[in-house]
Amino acid sequence: MINCVAVDDEQSALDIVVDYINDTPFLNLVAATTNPMEAVGILQTKEVDLVFADIQMPRMNGMNLVSLFDGRMKFIMTTGYQEYALKSFEYGVLDYLVKPFSYQRFLKAVNKMPFHMTLVEEPKPSVAPEPPPAKREEFIFVKVDVKGKFHKVLFKDVVYMEAQKNYASIYMKDERISTNLTLSDLEKRLPSDRFMRVHRSYIISMEKITGIEGDEVLLDKVVRIPIGDTYAEEFTKVIEGSIFFKDKDSATLIDKRLTN
Repeated sequence: MINCVAVDDEQSALDIVVDYINDTPFLNLVAATTNPMEAVGILQTKEVDLVFADIQMPRMNGMNLVSLFDGRMKFIMTTGYQEYALKSFEYGVLDYLVKPFSYQRFLKAVNKMPFHMTLVEEPKPSVAPEPPPAKREEFIFVKVDVKGKFHKVLFKDVVYMEAQKNYASIYMKDERISTNLTLSDLEKRLPSDRFMRVHRSYIISMEKITGIEGDEVLLDKVVRIPIGDTYAEEFTKVIEGSIFFKDKDSATLIDKRLTN
């Protein structure tokens, strides 16, 4: 996109240049004025790439503008006098348009600007803001034995869950809750990074593990839960990164301990 300023002391001539600029997709009109002194202030303070300037203007003619801002921006001169053409090119102007000039001649002059500046920028597709991450649930409600009664279970309080025929029990440090849900029902609702099924009859809280002894996992230092053969391999994968042996040669791999 090329930022443009148009200056001509004749309003009718200025209007034509302004219309041509507005009809050209890669031109952006920054300002248009009939006052060359006002144009000086604009060119000093605005980001401008190209100036359309009349040559004969009171107090400050177009060639004076070129001299003042030489090298900072490009100029296309607009005038009704052919005789100024040679002098204009000596000042290094981009082109010289003799009034009245057509839009085609105007466009030919503008296309002398660097090619990358005349490319029309495609509008960037609007991107909908990403929705905020869903708040992670830290609890579930489970139906208990009493008809129509539900109990709120905080994940941080759960030590383990145990299957009991057609229902399951949820064990916390100082409380036990019986629900008509099965262990499989509960497993589907629990976050997998906090809970793990280690036996067909048990789901444990990973946060409550305080030790592993043979084929048992110790919870809160007092509760022992068996690790079933079906679940041993998966359990090993989850925790083996945390197992550390001082002497590698004498290490006993955890998966062998669980399967022996």
